[in-house]
Amino acid sequence: MTAARPTHTLLLDVDGTLIDSYPGIREGFIRGLRAVGAEVPDEEFISRIPGPPMRESMGAAGLEGDDLERAMAAYSEYMSGEGWQRFTVYNGMLDAVRDWHAEGIGVCTATSKSERFARLALERAGILEHVDFLGAANFDVGRLTKVAVIDHVLREVDPPRPLMVGDRKHDFHGAAEFGIPSVAVTWGYGTHAEWSDATHVAHDADELRKVVRDHVGA
Repeated sequence: MTAARPTHTLLLDVDGTLIDSYPGIREGFIRGLRAVGAEVPDEEFISRIPGPPMRESMGAAGLEGDDLERAMAAYSEYMSGEGWQRFTVYNGMLDAVRDWHAEGIGVCTATSKSERFARLALERAGILEHVDFLGAANFDVGRLTKVAVIDHVLREVDPPRPLMVGDRKHDFHGAAEFGIPSVAVTWGYGTHAEWSDATHVAHDADELRKVVRDHVGA
């Protein structure tokens, strides 16, 4: 964390909140399925894969056992090369994260993206240097779900007055497990039904900044 302990902390999702990584995730998912000869679902199904752990999405597509492991290996191989680089930063989010960090607000991530790919993407985006703690999934230690990632951040950082910012139901439900308020950002991959589970809703970076100001000032 910053030298002076912050009084408030943001827990930021990555995919669908800070960066639009759908092109790479979509391609990696399809390559994984094709590697085991599995049928590729329709676009409605594929549009929902950003957010949950990829293993969960592969399982929902009907894969299990060795097929699941082989598909995940193909997905990881693609993401290790071209895949992780196929993203753009959402309008206003680099500036927002930079400003929050400069203002002394604690900035952590809480993402189901793997630590490796989250670090690579955020470093390339210019965001990582403004992040105090990288909270991300880690298959090797069994940290896969959003609840597990948030729990990891809470244990490692003990963040004061956290506020979860994300785009999918996993973010809001995960935050609720720990009594943490949440903000749904509508520029990501969620739906109106999912946003209704959040404490607040922001339609652009300026609205998100206002929600954060209100949270800090409360």
